[in-house]
Amino acid sequence: MRARILPTSLPLRAPARTVPTVIALALTLIALALSGLLGPGLRAQSAPSVVSTTQLLNLDAGEVAFDALLDRGDLVESAILFYRVLPQGAITRLTAEVSGGEVARLSAKVPVNRAQIWIPAGSDIEWFWELTTSDGDVIETNPQLWRYEDPRFTWIEIGDEHLSLWYYGDNEATAQRLHREGSAVIAEISELLKITLDFKARIYMWANPEDGGVFEQRESESFEQQVITGGTRVLADLVHIYQPTTWVTRHELTHILTKVAGEGGIGQLPSWLDEGLATYSEEDWRARRGAALNFAIDTDQLFTVRTMASLTNSPGRIDIFYGQAGDIVTFLVNDFGEDKLADLFAVFKAGSTVDNALETVYGFDRDGLTDAYRETLGLEPIGDLEDRSTVIEDGPAQLDAAEQASEEAAPAGAATDSAPADDESVETIADTGPRTQEQIDARRDEIERRLATRRLGPVFSSGGDFPWEGVATGVGAGTLLVSVVLLSILLSGGRAGPVPEGSASATFRPPPQPAPILPPPSTTASTTDAPTSPLPADDDAQWSGWRRSDDD
Repeated sequence: MRARILPTSLPLRAPARTVPTVIALALTLIALALSGLLGPGLRAQSAPSVVSTTQLLNLDAGEVAFDALLDRGDLVESAILFYRVLPQGAITRLTAEVSGGEVARLSAKVPVNRAQIWIPAGSDIEWFWELTTSDGDVIETNPQLWRYEDPRFTWIEIGDEHLSLWYYGDNEATAQRLHREGSAVIAEISELLKITLDFKARIYMWANPEDGGVFEQRESESFEQQVITGGTRVLADLVHIYQPTTWVTRHELTHILTKVAGEGGIGQLPSWLDEGLATYSEEDWRARRGAALNFAIDTDQLFTVRTMASLTNSPGRIDIFYGQAGDIVTFLVNDFGEDKLADLFAVFKAGSTVDNALETVYGFDRDGLTDAYRETLGLEPIGDLEDRSTVIEDGPAQLDAAEQASEEAAPAGAATDSAPADDESVETIADTGPRTQEQIDARRDEIERRLATRRLGPVFSSGGDFPWEGVATGVGAGTLLVSVVLLSILLSGGRAGPVPEGSASATFRPPPQPAPILPPPSTTASTTDAPTSPLPADDDAQWSGWRRSDDD
């Protein structure tokens, strides 16, 4: 049985009657109460109720403690905290601890930053308590909202009808600039994809990666040491900015719009399209990704579209991935128009596969897109070359002086969202422009030379001379010989039988075997075939182990 707690009891007012009448009325009310016929208003006074609930964040433990005071806790058998992260989170239940007597305490710890559970700061958490009394009644409190924020700072909001941005400290000028840029990119990408954002996007902006890193979702330690994250979309409507730059803001807000335009609940967009449009929206992305992309083009180390379904986990190729994804989207827009790009997202939202979506809109699949893109760069179709996007090279490619200088200016390994703390301090790297035919031929000759001289297996080399090599070899050989002799003696001694007195030697003889016990004679003779194995031999059916099939 479920009941809602009423805040007060029913109001009672005794009419002006004679004393016997008043006494009779009082006795009647008492009888009704004892018989259980009185309405829930008066009985609610004795039902348990949650007086107040507080939330306390423990950064070291990565959890938020929901603590509540409970009136008439002696009547509560158990308590459960229900919560979910808005707007799309599933309802989660946590069993609460109940301690105390008539005035009891409820406690439930919600994990927010652990190995397998992460709730982003800035999330709105909807929660309520469910109490079960000793007589089986179930009581639910009214749902409430709590904003989970970084408690180290006092957050200030800048907002309009489409975007709200929270910041702290003396960062208002930066916050205003990012808010203007964010509102602009929402309008631009919404028009490009022919969509309308029907909810307000939100940004939480930290002043630097050191402040924001406490609430960042962590990857592996090796990955984190090589990749700096400047920002990320953490919920359908929420973006974290760890490095407050305009291009990071444009990139991450675009992810909110691509989700609205292309994800319909069946599957996710391929990374080359999702990250490609987000990179394209930065406008000046070649200033950061151009050097790495040009190097990949010159050395023919580009990815294929088929291998770009998800983001690469190789820190050294992060810039190549983002640069190539942005360049592919640029190619689609320039060669086929903005309308077809919007159509591609719409087909994805309807639940299409990648190849079917590309065939429907452009007339080619992923391999066809790879070849068409490579053709614009002056490269041969991938079908005629080795796909080196998944080949582990023997060692890092050697760069010439010009390439080394460009790599130092734009280091590979910075994630989408890595940037200086200020947009104006970003050094612009000029695009090298189209290559001449002589440069292309020279690069192809270099690629063929590397392929011809590439190792096909591991190479081992011996070290220098060891001064005590002869002594060590002799001692080892002698030890081995003694071990073999001792082992032979032990084995031969274990097989030999006792030597009789007066005999020079003894010959091993097996102990006498008892006479076989024959069955009693029978009047009927029978022959029995040899017993057959319960498991017939099946030489052709051999288990080959578990097999895994990967989708393309």
